[in-house]
Amino acid sequence: MMDSGNGPVPLDRLSDRFFKYLFAREEHKDLLIAFLNEVLMDLDPDGNARRIEDVVYGDRESSPLYREVKLPRFDVVARAEDGRVFHIEVQVAKDPYFLERSLYYAAMTYSLQLRKGKGYHTLSPVIFVGLLDFEVFPSAAGDEDYHSLHRILDVRDHRWAMRGMEFHFLELPKLRRRSAGPRTGLDRLLSYLGDVGGEQAMQELAQVDSRVERMMQLESLFTRDPDLLRDYLKDLRDRLDYENSFKWARTDGLEQGRAEGEAKGRAEGEAKGRAEGEAKGRAEGEAKGRAEGRAAGMEETAAAMLREKIDILLVSKVTGLSLDRLKALQTQEDS
Repeated sequence: MMDSGNGPVPLDRLSDRFFKYLFAREEHKDLLIAFLNEVLMDLDPDGNARRIEDVVYGDRESSPLYREVKLPRFDVVARAEDGRVFHIEVQVAKDPYFLERSLYYAAMTYSLQLRKGKGYHTLSPVIFVGLLDFEVFPSAAGDEDYHSLHRILDVRDHRWAMRGMEFHFLELPKLRRRSAGPRTGLDRLLSYLGDVGGEQAMQELAQVDSRVERMMQLESLFTRDPDLLRDYLKDLRDRLDYENSFKWARTDGLEQGRAEGEAKGRAEGEAKGRAEGEAKGRAEGEAKGRAEGRAAGMEETAAAMLREKIDILLVSKVTGLSLDRLKALQTQEDS
């Protein structure tokens, strides 16, 4: 929770800034080790899971895998003392191709280990952990198995001979549907990260799990650090701006493209008109949508922050909107 001056405001614990604050800092390495060990031991069908004793963080920012990426990737890369490479990614927005992307990322991480002159025997297993705030595997009613493990197995006897990659997917919506409280260490850690049960449940978890207690203490320090909080709010603003501008550009572009396509199609023929109308409409519509989306998106961002009771002076500083405009937005929200 963070205090805006008007009372506590919930912190998004799955945000890029806060997740990396907890798990991607050397001084918090014990939390990452604890989290990964809970994942490994939670599903151990053959009894061969090995606990991690130590990790070394990977330099994900300089990796060719991410150098040209435009959007944030909420992930941590670390290598255990036995060579296993762990790739942890948080995905909040629903992605219909997340499984394909996970496979691609894991395969790239696996192949990039091989240096010139080295043999295949030097390759270490890659373990991908996806923490998801949506369901990637549609479930039947009553399905509460939020943790799934995927490996390359023989279809007949399920032998696991190709051990180069494995995938763990943790689906928070399924955990939230559970009627019973947290039963395992992984349940407790994910309940904290996904804010399952609310603040009272977090306090109860902290009493029985020292790792949850420590994360709550770190959260308190995070929200009191002006630099960390500023970066967190900027990321929140940028994410909302991107989502809003994309929504506006897509809506406006489709509408204008359809109108111009139909008009041109009637004049020059259905086939030619559709092609040219859609091309021109998409280009002009997206340009117009981006411009309008940025302006409207900034106000939507400000309105969202005001709804979260964030101090109006802080909202003005982050968004650049005047106090008069923010007060007008606040009046609209209250009416």
